[in-house]
Amino acid sequence: MVLSGCAHRGIVNTVKQAQKITGVEKIYAVIGGFHLAGVKPEIMQKTVADIKKINPQYIVPTHCTGYEAIAAFAREMPDQFILNTVGTKYTITP
Repeated sequence: MVLSGCAHRGIVNTVKQAQKITGVEKIYAVIGGFHLAGVKPEIMQKTVADIKKINPQYIVPTHCTGYEAIAAFAREMPDQFILNTVGTKYTITP
């Protein structure tokens, strides 16, 4: 699982770095701010496509991801997408 506060360096870079340093290829979940609010559409689309290739079991974009990117993740990864809201509780089991 990759948990990001605000992925200023890019959520894809963050996930790939986590894979590299841990040696774990399969990503259970990517949760956090993906820092996509206000970016050019092509950057957002590439990020969604790259995360889709990584194929996490769950994708939970939060605060600084931005509405358009959150909607894109919901549309492109409907089976993996979880809408995060205030008060949401996550139980993570192996």
